[in-house]
Amino acid sequence: MRRTLLSIVSMPVSSFQRERLAAIDLEDFDPVIRKVREEYAKVGVALSDEDAAEGILALKQYYAVALLDPLNRHAVSDAIDPFWHAHILHTKQYHAFCHQVFGEYVHHEPLDHANAHKVREVEALYAYTVSVYALMFRYVSPSYFPSTMPTARMVCLHDEVTNQLVRNESAIAHAEIAA
Repeated sequence: MRRTLLSIVSMPVSSFQRERLAAIDLEDFDPVIRKVREEYAKVGVALSDEDAAEGILALKQYYAVALLDPLNRHAVSDAIDPFWHAHILHTKQYHAFCHQVFGEYVHHEPLDHANAHKVREVEALYAYTVSVYALMFRYVSPSYFPSTMPTARMVCLHDEVTNQLVRNESAIAHAEIAA
């Protein structure tokens, strides 16, 4: 059974957010899967259909957390990262997707492990993202988004979503949750 974001989101969402979550679900991720399979094959790893589906769901969740909590940055796991990279490599598709969902391009920021300050920042962001996932989703794959991850496996994060419409919707959603 293929899970949709709306079937696993456990927090209230506005109609604006619902439309954008549906856009994430409707994105054609087949080119992403093909690219990830190619990259895995180069190191002798075969990606099963089940693992591909879980990886894409995890990527969709990463996009959803950026949409639903745009006032904060989030760190991605190293298991999701190849899927995000593959999506970014399809530059026209990724650019159009970002503008449809976030109203702007969402940049990828790789982690420089030689920068101790940045490593600590990403560790804190990953811990924060884990806590947000626990609040937002009924299901989180422990393979693709483990609750703890060694520093050596920390890889990257996204820039803050600055689109004011997306940010305003977040404030509305948070106000409704708090009420």
